[in-house]
Amino acid sequence: MDIDKLRNSWQQQEEKLESTRSLNIAVLKELKLENAKSRIKQLLYLPIGTLLFFSLVICYATYFTISNFGVWYFTFSGIVMLLFSFAFVFSSVNQLRIILKLDYQQPVTMLQRQLSRLKLSVIYNLKIAAAILPFSPFVGLFAIKAIFNFDATQVISLQQIWIFAGITVILQILTLFFSAKLRSQNKDKNYINWLLQGSGSQIEEAKSFLSEIEDFEQKSKI
Repeated sequence: MDIDKLRNSWQQQEEKLESTRSLNIAVLKELKLENAKSRIKQLLYLPIGTLLFFSLVICYATYFTISNFGVWYFTFSGIVMLLFSFAFVFSSVNQLRIILKLDYQQPVTMLQRQLSRLKLSVIYNLKIAAAILPFSPFVGLFAIKAIFNFDATQVISLQQIWIFAGITVILQILTLFFSAKLRSQNKDKNYINWLLQGSGSQIEEAKSFLSEIEDFEQKSKI
């Protein structure tokens, strides 16, 4: 009889421990998910700000291109700004779509996968920025004309044109280099995380909270 009581008492203690363990996991998971959600909310300013800014650039670049249609280098500069602005707008919309569709109630591994997709979409911004490099002289012409209403080609000599051509070639080489470094398989490299500091680092912070949940769940099963 004493043995039965002891067995029942032991079983009750085991059930209490299991209940406490389950409660601890649930509380920890809720806390870490809230932390992850908070970090991703901080990232919202990036796609929203980018979307608003480049939407304005698209409006002005359209006006700029039409107004200077007779001058080939201004027309080309306007088209360059339009194309890259549309690329940034598309990227921003994609980032917003991923962020707003994040389901924090799904399994941690699935959520981590979605965050990896979000990180790739942010890295796409870096690819766009790298692709602009060879067109920097035309971006400069666009900016000077837009801000100061001045045609910079009026003070550029033939020698300077050749210098700009050389710079463009160098920038093209840099673009190819950066494009290779910004491939999806390199998304977790240290230099990528460094480039995303302040404008994407929140994703890694959120993923670290999710990793803590996974570690705790695995330890609780041992």
